[in-house]
Amino acid sequence: MQRTIETIFPSERIIDDGDMLLWRALPLDGRISLGPFVFIDHYRHQSRRGIGDSPHPHAGIEVISYLLEGGVAHRDSLGFKDTLGPGDAQWIRAGRGMLHAEQPSGGRHGLQLWTSLPPAQKLADPAYASFRAADIPEIRHAGARVRVIAGSLDSVTGPMQTTSPTVFAHIRLEPGATVTLPVDAVFELGLYVLDGRLAGKAGALLGPGALAVLSSGSSLTLTAAPDQGADVALLGGAPVEGEILFAGPFVMDTRERLAQAKRDYASGAMGRLEGVPF
Repeated sequence: MQRTIETIFPSERIIDDGDMLLWRALPLDGRISLGPFVFIDHYRHQSRRGIGDSPHPHAGIEVISYLLEGGVAHRDSLGFKDTLGPGDAQWIRAGRGMLHAEQPSGGRHGLQLWTSLPPAQKLADPAYASFRAADIPEIRHAGARVRVIAGSLDSVTGPMQTTSPTVFAHIRLEPGATVTLPVDAVFELGLYVLDGRLAGKAGALLGPGALAVLSSGSSLTLTAAPDQGADVALLGGAPVEGEILFAGPFVMDTRERLAQAKRDYASGAMGRLEGVPF
């Protein structure tokens, strides 16, 4: 059965100041999760000013970063240092808690996504991995290029291993191009438009910042607007497990665990990075 668009959510413009444009597509008032994903930030900035360039903590989640343009240096309380460039991806299992910071080398365009760890994994040890653009497999169809970052799509499996069953792919369509892909029939799936225009219901076009939640089904057809291409993220997976409770950068399933994360950060149990926490 073919998947169709069920609901369209416009993302919130969190920052729009001439230098940085930051859309937030999850969480929203009408939608808090999509599969295990509970946070979608899409950013574009021109200067070296970053969003997470000061040391800050995370707990209870996996942090997935995907860079479309620009570069960024990563450092964290686990001792990892890394540099990402265009097309690279990064995975951090924050688990019981860790600190990290990201310093852009200049203008940057990309996504930061969070998945909520299952209750049994909320307090797992933190871990880190990154994936170079050359190591992310690509599917090619007429007028379409599909990069599979996590999960499986069209018999291709991405290199990123997430805790919950997940799919995350970057699809680029030429003007007027159409592509049909087989997808997992039971996953919760959605489309986030990064650039260009994507055909929606009854001839409507979806532009940047639109999050389209899909119906169930085993195949998906995407069509770009006839006069321009479309740049789209396909993401979702198995439904999130447990409650979703936010406290800034911490996402837990109980209030007790949220309180413990705050105490662990304040006490330095999540590690320290350049004197943080003071």
